[in-house]
Amino acid sequence: MNNTNCNKCQHFYVTYKPKFPHGCKAFGVISKKLPYLEVKSISGIDCALFSKRNKNVIIKNKKGRLA
Repeated sequence: MNNTNCNKCQHFYVTYKPKFPHGCKAFGVISKKLPYLEVKSISGIDCALFSKRNKNVIIKNKKGRLA
């Protein structure tokens, strides 16, 4: 396994369905398990569409609304 973690992928999302809580926008998959585990079990290879999620930037000198 190549350190692929769905929680760090930009295509990963959490659904509101209790039976299928995890989803992947790239593959169009929702499942009980993490999507990369589904891809690995079906295709036998690691997820090819993994792309690292951009971190949110925190602005320290935020002065509030400009209006």
